[in-house]
Amino acid sequence: TTGRMMTNAGRTRSFGAEVSLRAELHRNLHAWASYGYTNARFRRFVDGTEDYAGNHIPYAPEHTALVVASYTWHFNHPTLRYLTLSADWRGTGSIYWNEANTHRQPFYSMLGAQATLRINNFELTLWGRNLTNTDYNVFYFKSVGEEFFSKGTPTQLGIRISVNI
Repeated sequence: TTGRMMTNAGRTRSFGAEVSLRAELHRNLHAWASYGYTNARFRRFVDGTEDYAGNHIPYAPEHTALVVASYTWHFNHPTLRYLTLSADWRGTGSIYWNEANTHRQPFYSMLGAQATLRINNFELTLWGRNLTNTDYNVFYFKSVGEEFFSKGTPTQLGIRISVNI
């Protein structure tokens, strides 16, 4: 009675498609893009009191999208190998959180970026996620009569150091 409860919905229908594209636009410029669409609905679902036929199935994002572009400078130097800059845009939504479709996360998008410098066997990467500081929910649940939303991660910045041996 105090956690996430799953129920058998009777009949559902889901269909969708995903398409992706990868391109080398120039020797040093690469781009990726993908888009997914899902239409997931209840065909027949009565929980004893409510009829949810035709409603969206919870937790299934209707749209997912990604676009990434990166550019690499290669250096003719014995120590300094390359520098890569990349940026990405991600989008997700709408996501319905309950069978009644009364709670919904609208489509949201985020920007990210990273820079990677290779020096000999070392890589130094500076990265950022959700640079737009988008406010979004990643999960919903109901417990002891109360409703809760789990917030998405705000802007994150980081450094990664790798040693290739």
